[in-house]
Amino acid sequence: MNRLRAANGFRLQLAMTPMIDVVFLLLVFFVCTVRFERGEAVYQLDLPARGASADPLALQDAPLQVILRAGADEQCTIELKGDGIAQSVGDFDALAMAMEKLRRRPGAADGLFESAHPILIVPTAATQWQHAVEGFNAAVRAGFQNIGFAPSADAKFQT
Repeated sequence: MNRLRAANGFRLQLAMTPMIDVVFLLLVFFVCTVRFERGEAVYQLDLPARGASADPLALQDAPLQVILRAGADEQCTIELKGDGIAQSVGDFDALAMAMEKLRRRPGAADGLFESAHPILIVPTAATQWQHAVEGFNAAVRAGFQNIGFAPSADAKFQT
């Protein structure tokens, strides 16, 4: 049978029109579904200036510590410790005033620490949470902005 077709000059041909239609449909599909946008993740890096040479081994400022110890009758003893500072205060209002005296005001040379200097609230294990929050509030009233909590040295953690 194949010889008969070959003898008559009949050749099997592929229909190209449906193939071209499919290719154009795929082309239209991909053109319609592609998104021409910038990359989704753009990271802005704050690199140092070329002329500035910062010491990568320079130490950060030692934080000013507010140590809160639980006393008798739900009282709290407050100590303020930092670089060359060791001061005890009676209550949280006095703490706010003492910290405000230590804070340097813009354009003045009166205080020791900038408002961005790190402050650590260090409650002992027996200190009430209320006292820790009052210490935090006193630091905020004094004008400091970089305030955090630190685990106490006498806290016992179970692993």
